[in-house]
Amino acid sequence: MDSNEQAIINKTDELNKLAWDVRVKDSNKALQLSEEAISLAKEVNYIRGMAEGLRTLGFSYIRMSKHTEAKQLLNDSMELFIQLNDQCGESDVNEYLGIIQRSVGDYKGSLELLYKALELRRQNGYVDGESLSLYHLGVTYKYLGNLEKALECFLQSLLIAKEINYWVSESYSLNNIGGVYFELGDYDNAVKYFEESLAIRNSTGDKWGEAGCLDNIGYSHFRKENYKLAKTFCENSLAISCDVGDKKGEANSLFHLAEINFKTNDYNIARSFADKSLRIREHIGDKKGQAELNLFLAEITLANEGDKNYNDEKLTFLNKALSLGEETKALDLLYKIHKGFYNAFKESGHYAEALAHLELFNEIEKEIHSNTINQKILNLEINHKVEQSKKETEIYRLRNVELASLYEEGKKQQQEIELQKLHLEQTIDELKATQSQLIQSEKMASLGELTAGIAHEIQNPLNFVNNFSEVNTELIAELKEEIQAGNHANVIALANDIANNEQKINHHGKRADAIVKGMLQHSRSSNGVKVPTDINALGDEYLRLAYHGLRAKDKSFNATMNTDFDATIGNIDIIPQDIGRVILNLITNAFYAALLPPLVSGGVLDPGYKHEPTVWLSTKKVGDKVFISVKDNGQGIPQKILDKIFQPFFTTKPTGQGTGLGLSLSYDIVKAHGGELKVETKEGEGAAFIIQLPYQLS
Repeated sequence: MDSNEQAIINKTDELNKLAWDVRVKDSNKALQLSEEAISLAKEVNYIRGMAEGLRTLGFSYIRMSKHTEAKQLLNDSMELFIQLNDQCGESDVNEYLGIIQRSVGDYKGSLELLYKALELRRQNGYVDGESLSLYHLGVTYKYLGNLEKALECFLQSLLIAKEINYWVSESYSLNNIGGVYFELGDYDNAVKYFEESLAIRNSTGDKWGEAGCLDNIGYSHFRKENYKLAKTFCENSLAISCDVGDKKGEANSLFHLAEINFKTNDYNIARSFADKSLRIREHIGDKKGQAELNLFLAEITLANEGDKNYNDEKLTFLNKALSLGEETKALDLLYKIHKGFYNAFKESGHYAEALAHLELFNEIEKEIHSNTINQKILNLEINHKVEQSKKETEIYRLRNVELASLYEEGKKQQQEIELQKLHLEQTIDELKATQSQLIQSEKMASLGELTAGIAHEIQNPLNFVNNFSEVNTELIAELKEEIQAGNHANVIALANDIANNEQKINHHGKRADAIVKGMLQHSRSSNGVKVPTDINALGDEYLRLAYHGLRAKDKSFNATMNTDFDATIGNIDIIPQDIGRVILNLITNAFYAALLPPLVSGGVLDPGYKHEPTVWLSTKKVGDKVFISVKDNGQGIPQKILDKIFQPFFTTKPTGQGTGLGLSLSYDIVKAHGGELKVETKEGEGAAFIIQLPYQLS
């Protein structure tokens, strides 16, 4: 080798080292240096120079979200490192290929490559690389929604980084520990870790990292509803990302600015930012990011409810999001998409589709967060594990026996937390089973009230049928006697009486038939189809059903019923079975409430006062709305529980006498009809529940 070739090799090594050292904080410069190194290495066929140059150039292309080009460069680099038997170089390439797979949504492939890199680095004592591998594994687990595993990786990475004073993985891990806190809704702690990471990035001149931290801080303030401050941080992040050419960072900041403007009702600006972010994510092949944007755009369409097609547009965006979400298998995103479908179908009255997506939402949410208390447990785990990490760092640095003992105690505490977590999961499963039983109980209770009312309604016409049948039997016997005696005048008279009775039997039989058909129509399951319905007749029927249903349970029950129907309403388009259930529930509640005398000062009634339980049912048309009011003269609803009465499973009835689902289901039914269910009450003077429905003349 002549001196000129050696000079080129030396220059190549120098350029590659510079490129490697600045790859994180100045990827554009690293790109230029590595391209120059590759060019020089090719002149003298310097394999190591080409391998290292291609490796750093591939990383720089990843930073610019040019994944296809980056993958080819890295594959070429891998062949050269294998030829050199350089396992550390192979581990770097595996890590970068793992990042690419994560970026395109292949999380399984990402984990395989990252674990391969980690194994090679541990075998070769490549400690700073080991720290980075753990960090990237944490990121991929975070994308998969496995926050506990992600946290474990970040803490291991942080521990090594502090031990060897390696700022890259230390700042990265701190930033992502903040990200875990963010996912759990602890935004104050999230900001604390983001700011700690930002300080390291600022001190090292890492502009890419600085932009990411600023965006994370801004988004945390957004979640805390501090929109002005959030906007400032995200705009600063966007400016830096555009300046350094970080397309992924640019897309993130644009998306977060879109969310901020949406929350401040600047819908057009929000849509503009979202469209720009979506175009970038489509360009760089970020499928999970595309799914997030489509889910967000589906939400934006709600701001345009004046457009009749808004729900169709929302479903279009949701279908795109679902397709991308299923392709990337991102569970943390899929359960949000199914929740979006549930809300969309529920709002449009497609309850079967809504239920199907709600079940998928619950199934995935359970897989991600095994129960609603899991968040609190994970917060405890974070506090415990972060403190544990600090203790472990001191053990490594000081070899302090006392702190080592504390660490062992911490491990025991962790085992106790895991045991508590298991018990809590079992408790939640039992609660969910109980909730399902309560819902079925509510349905059966409603059916029982209907059945009792129907039985009473048909009893009167059946009594008439039986009585007139018995009379006719007697008259026929007399008729035979008169025929034998030859008394033609009496025969004709008896025949006329029998004919009249038959007409009455026929009349009351038809009346019983009409009652049964009408009541069964209202009691059977809803088919979801609106039909023209006489709301006054419907209300009157269910008032009687509710009254007789309660009388069937308690013979001593008695109450006054007053009605005031607006005859000008006519028929309106509703689902009669559903609205009938609402009216039945409100009237039944009103009868229960009316039985309790109103409270007075000191809890003592006037000895001469006689409480007469009374329920009023009225209808009224005002403009383009119809109002149905159910009022009682009971004790009224206390202000302290007024905001809870429409919540599922909230009840004031004694244990075993109510599921707490009636008002919640009624509220949902009225909402699905495009109406509202409100309550007016004053303690001591009763309560009035008012159904407001859109008036549509049939």
